[in-house]
Amino acid sequence: MVNSRQKGAKAEMLVAVMLTKYTQLPFEQTPGSGSGKIKGDLYLKNKINKYLIEVKFYRDDAVTTKVFTNKSNNFVQWWAKTKLQAANMKQEPLLFFKANHAQFFVSTVQKPQKLEQYMHLPWLGAYICLAEQWLEHEPQEWTHGN
Repeated sequence: MVNSRQKGAKAEMLVAVMLTKYTQLPFEQTPGSGSGKIKGDLYLKNKINKYLIEVKFYRDDAVTTKVFTNKSNNFVQWWAKTKLQAANMKQEPLLFFKANHAQFFVSTVQKPQKLEQYMHLPWLGAYICLAEQWLEHEPQEWTHGN
């Protein structure tokens, strides 16, 4: 049986490594798993972070036809929480998520400028891309300084 906390921590580390690889910045897990003053799952220590980063790893695909009809859809819940926390922290929401045996996706409020393959869910204010393609092709500013 897989412990969901261990699975979540593993996913956070995988995304931290991916972010560090593409940005050359030292992303790390948020102390207390986002339960303290710093919200989100990952951040850049001693910096004014532009993004509130959440990471989700679930057994099945979160973006399904239920996104149209079911408010209990995982993606809808994850994205709503990420957007709310980001607004409270005056940051932009960034949600990395994956299903078992799949690649990571990223959801952002920013329309991709260079990628041609992405999904747009306008009623949720979300653009969804393959995470590594987004990191490779979409230039980002990750902080507002120290």
